[in-house]
Amino acid sequence: MPRYSYENIVTVANLYYIERLTQKEIADRMGISRVAVTRMLKRADEEGLVQITVNRPLSDSLALALRLERELGLRTVRVAETGATVEDTLENLGREGGDLLSRLALPGKRIGAAWSRTLSAMLPFVRRPSRPPLCVNELAGTYLDPSMPYGVSWKLAEKLGSPLETIPAPVLVQSAQAKAVIVAEKPVATAFEHAARVDVAFVGIGDLSPDSSLRRTGYMDDEQLRELEAKGAVGDILMRYFDARGRRVPVSFEDRIVSLEWPRIRELPFVVGIAFGPSKLAALRGAIQGRLIHALVTDRATAEALLEPGRPGFPQESGRDGA
Repeated sequence: MPRYSYENIVTVANLYYIERLTQKEIADRMGISRVAVTRMLKRADEEGLVQITVNRPLSDSLALALRLERELGLRTVRVAETGATVEDTLENLGREGGDLLSRLALPGKRIGAAWSRTLSAMLPFVRRPSRPPLCVNELAGTYLDPSMPYGVSWKLAEKLGSPLETIPAPVLVQSAQAKAVIVAEKPVATAFEHAARVDVAFVGIGDLSPDSSLRRTGYMDDEQLRELEAKGAVGDILMRYFDARGRRVPVSFEDRIVSLEWPRIRELPFVVGIAFGPSKLAALRGAIQGRLIHALVTDRATAEALLEPGRPGFPQESGRDGA
């Protein structure tokens, strides 16, 4: 780098940081090139002549999110406030998740989603873009009983103004033969092919608690739960089960599951997991350790517990956790 006088470096730094002149204005005033201005500003920084102070610190939630990214190897984290009730926390998570989805729903992108109580909480907070994404893709069978308000994809596509590619089948069917017939249908086969190519996938993180979404919807019974526990499963993504290290746990009913297969899930470029609550901790740790998710939306209490296992004071909520 060329040698510049100390006086000139100090002058350039003052004009730029104190007087708020542009680099072009400084170059014109001092009769030097803009490249010279850039280099002198760099020297001022390297030699400690400039100290930038931000008077307002990061919010606690943002600082916690950055720590999670750094320590757990996640690419993006959003931390919502833990509310006085589960419903309050769910709304706060929905707000954070909806904002993140709105920012990621870019033109030309495929957005993947699967039914989930927590994902459905995002819908009121999703903003309609000026230019919609290419498509919303279902990642698993999403046929639900009308009384279960966990459907996401239809409403999400409507909010974003995007077409929807649907998988009109239950996530768990009665037999392997029934599944073979369903996935052989051309629209369903095409939907799965495109689902494997989504740019961003938003998924709930399932757990094995008696109050999990799969139990509430009737897809999981006591016998299946006992099998999962015996095999060391701690959670699921799209009803594909994994252990505490994020490794696949094969199950006897796997050939009846209508969702992306394990290899396809592993190949997704950006998966956002959304979950909160004490019963989700083991599943979240497994999903993070196994690199099944690349981003996380959770609440403050869960975030702190993920960073400090066994931390006292984790709220023992009397309601349901977020799946």
